[in-house]
Amino acid sequence: MSVEEGLKITEWLAYYFTPVFCIVFVLNCVSLAKKIKREENTAKNTVWITISFILIVYSIMSVAALSY
Repeated sequence: MSVEEGLKITEWLAYYFTPVFCIVFVLNCVSLAKKIKREENTAKNTVWITISFILIVYSIMSVAALSY
């Protein structure tokens, strides 16, 4: 696989999976807010929010880097 093919695959993944990551992020934020209100354990949701946020930022950065 050439570098150009790898970059196209990365761009495609970022373009199509960023909305999925955003949906996961929002749903976990809502669940986290409900758990905070009920004073339940929030560790699991915090981890998923962190992971989904990192993937969203990485996707945006990779598309921005590839557009130059």
